[in-house]
Amino acid sequence: MRKRTIATLATTTVLALGVVGTTAVAETPPPSAKPSTPPASSPKTESGSDKQEPSYTGSIQAPKGTTGENDVNEANESAALAALAKISETDARNAALARFPGATIQKASLGDENGSVVWEVQLTDANKAAQEVKVDAGNGAILAVEAGGAETE
Repeated sequence: MRKRTIATLATTTVLALGVVGTTAVAETPPPSAKPSTPPASSPKTESGSDKQEPSYTGSIQAPKGTTGENDVNEANESAALAALAKISETDARNAALARFPGATIQKASLGDENGSVVWEVQLTDANKAAQEVKVDAGNGAILAVEAGGAETE
């Protein structure tokens, strides 16, 4: 009788540890998982460039080290990004106008945002509200819209 009790306790303990161990493994995210809330740290990336919110990824990756702080580096960056862009400034403007019919475009510029080559089109919509439209330089898709400081997709 005593051997049976010990065997039952041992089996119960093994099963209990197995369930607890399985639960702990199931609740532990894999190392590659992103946290559900963004970190409260500075919006600068390791290279010192600004991290854009909302986070998006374009179809063309910008070359590393294109962020320049002086006129020469900015010219080099512009040339490198222009060589990668598959759509023209006119195409980017047309994509923004398709999203905001009746808008007036203020300016458009090619840049490196979130590590992607993106056209940034600044415009005033039909309601006279300022809008900033991020257009993928590879395929012309609208990646994000920023209106009056609030960012939307």
